[in-house]
Amino acid sequence: HREAREDPLEGRAEDFGQFLYDKIAQIREGFNFNDEGPAEGTRAGFETVIWAEFDPVTLEDVDRLLGGLRKTTCLLDPCPSWLVLASSEVTRGWIHSIVNA
Repeated sequence: HREAREDPLEGRAEDFGQFLYDKIAQIREGFNFNDEGPAEGTRAGFETVIWAEFDPVTLEDVDRLLGGLRKTTCLLDPCPSWLVLASSEVTRGWIHSIVNA
């Protein structure tokens, strides 16, 4: 009889879920909400936000955003920051288009 082996992927989904939850919490901590903004730390479901106006971003705004990325990365990051930075000449145009769509 063969001994049952542990599944090497077991627990990875839970680890990723916790990583994502922690990452979202970290991002939310960086926002400065005023009294009219979100008060609670977590919300259930998605909310629809309709903006009456929107100031389009420029390519310089995208460059400034990409320049502010941390150089560190994690195995669970969907796209490592070094790759985003290395390909910024290509990605800046489509990021600009998506944000302004």
